[in-house]
Amino acid sequence: MDQNFSLMAQSRANYYTAGSPVQFVRVELLKGDVTGEVAVCLTFKNVGTEPLTGLVVHFKCKDAAGQVLCEDDFYYEQLDAQPGDVFGSDDAVYVSDTPVSSVEVEQDRAFLNGRGVDLRNYKRVRLQMPRVLPASIAKTLQQRTGNSMLTCVPQDTEYGWFCACGAFHPNEENCTYCSECGGDRAGIKATLTTILEEARRAAERQQQEINSVANNVAPQRAPASNPAATAAAAQAAIDQADDGYAEDATATYDPKEYAQQDDAEMERVRRYAPKGRLFDDEEDDDEGTQMYDTDELDYEDEDEDDMPRGKKRGRYADDDEASEDDVMAERIIHWAPPITAIVCALIIAVSLVYHFVIA
Repeated sequence: MDQNFSLMAQSRANYYTAGSPVQFVRVELLKGDVTGEVAVCLTFKNVGTEPLTGLVVHFKCKDAAGQVLCEDDFYYEQLDAQPGDVFGSDDAVYVSDTPVSSVEVEQDRAFLNGRGVDLRNYKRVRLQMPRVLPASIAKTLQQRTGNSMLTCVPQDTEYGWFCACGAFHPNEENCTYCSECGGDRAGIKATLTTILEEARRAAERQQQEINSVANNVAPQRAPASNPAATAAAAQAAIDQADDGYAEDATATYDPKEYAQQDDAEMERVRRYAPKGRLFDDEEDDDEGTQMYDTDELDYEDEDEDDMPRGKKRGRYADDDEASEDDVMAERIIHWAPPITAIVCALIIAVSLVYHFVIA
């Protein structure tokens, strides 16, 4: 019964046989479209210097539970594999109606120009599989080389070199072109190096752009407090507002307006400073505004019965005799106007700096 087989799975050999003229390359599982049977195909490569005319291998197929499904020898006869040629992918060594999970292969004998060579004494060397390229890098590499099989990182090892298609070429093969994808070893590496360098530069430019945007968006650190610098900045901001930004400003400075505010604030201080307060509080009663001088209190000389009812002993701050409270009130009256003016100027400066510099 004729039927077509489609590829179900394939796996490359994770070892190579050091010194052997024949290398095991990969195993493939093919499924029949009519019966659903699974065919096991093995691929080998002639890495020697002479034509290969025959090969004998021993294979063992297992299921997912590790049970052996088939173990046998297979003969590749009437071959004409030249140095560098791959063969065996068209010959099924085993056909099974049970799913195959793993395949073990041992090389037995090779025939080079009719001369038999024992392959059982060559030692296996385990290989580290090549790393897979990022999809974007692999796509660019495929486009520039015209080779759709390039998906891995090409690399050199002490035993040979990996092509970007994933094929391993041992030192015994002594070749510069991949026998599986046809890629040029040096050309692929040079092209990939150029692509990676371009990607690195693009990443650096993108990082610089990100840093630039972040620096522009990040708020400026406030400088250390300096009254002279603050006053100068406030005056410069006011001058700038008067020159060209008065229409859009959120706050403007009118000397007459703030002079009136200063006069009102001074009157407010004059009204309440003598009573020991800077700001009005309508909820407080008269007694709450009184300040007492208790330095000269004498509870022994005076009789409590002689004291006026409802009055606390001591001298009030508004008595004719000068006291420390009077001196403090005079100081408040003297310093309140300039302090108030400075506070107003700082508020204006901060508002203008926020509007024109930060906002």
